[in-house]
Amino acid sequence: MTIRTIAAVTLLSSAMTWGAMAQQPQAQQNQMQHTSGGQMAMSAESLPEECRTAVQASGQMQNMQGMDMSGMMQNMQGLMANMNEAQKGYMQAMMKMQGPMMAAHMIKDSDVAFICGMIAHHQGAIDMADVVLKTGDNAEAKKMAEKTKKEQGQEIAEMKEWLQKNAKKEGAQ
Repeated sequence: MTIRTIAAVTLLSSAMTWGAMAQQPQAQQNQMQHTSGGQMAMSAESLPEECRTAVQASGQMQNMQGMDMSGMMQNMQGLMANMNEAQKGYMQAMMKMQGPMMAAHMIKDSDVAFICGMIAHHQGAIDMADVVLKTGDNAEAKKMAEKTKKEQGQEIAEMKEWLQKNAKKEGAQ
């Protein structure tokens, strides 16, 4: 897959995330139908409580309403139809990560936004490592994937601890 294709798919998935969220009632914004037919977590739902509270407090989610991204959804389905299992896995990991990362960066408190966004980003790295562990052939790449999972998991735990200690103190608004 070329860099251009990856960039285009990432842009499409980001736009789809916001467009789909904007068109759904508030009660349905936590999940979105995945292009492969399954459900994927959207918005801040997969983030820690402190992040979800801060996203809600920001009031920025309403600014994204009214966007029609149905054409982009169809394009994404077309792109994924020709991908192999690994490519689909990586794209699904990226799409799962995009919504929570974008929601986190709507948080007004810069410190909390960074930590919440990085939690989603690190979880994306873990999800991508899972793909290479399932589909990869190279022992060295798989070893790096295991290391990534361990280190990113530890960092997520540290960031969650930081949120518990600092999110309310920092304002999280």
